[in-house]
Amino acid sequence: MSNSYPSQGTPPVQVYQHNTAAPGVPPKSATGKGVVSMVLAAIALFTAPLLLLIPYIGFLPALIAGAGIIVAWAGLRGATHGTGLAVTGIIVCVVVFAILAGVATVWNLVVADPAVRDYEELHEVIDYIKSLIFGS
Repeated sequence: MSNSYPSQGTPPVQVYQHNTAAPGVPPKSATGKGVVSMVLAAIALFTAPLLLLIPYIGFLPALIAGAGIIVAWAGLRGATHGTGLAVTGIIVCVVVFAILAGVATVWNLVVADPAVRDYEELHEVIDYIKSLIFGS
């Protein structure tokens, strides 16, 4: 007759549920990265009115919001608790990204690009602004 119980020397197997911390391991929170993603969304919103007026640089606020999406997503990976702010950060950053990317695209295609092509003086102004921002 064989015994179906493990021998005394075999350690018990521990099975953990998804997104729960192992005993003795501190739980991982996504709150910090959620805050960072919300700050990036706010920066994108506050810089958009100024940067959208500059042709082709107007996409920068949308890229900042995209960075917020990536930060919040990275915070959610492996987090065991405190995911609410990271989820909120993803949602806010996706909405801000969609709005700013759409506005920047329409602005560049409908307003800025025809104006730059039609008026030579604007080439000089754009070059001057680029030299102020990026240096000589």
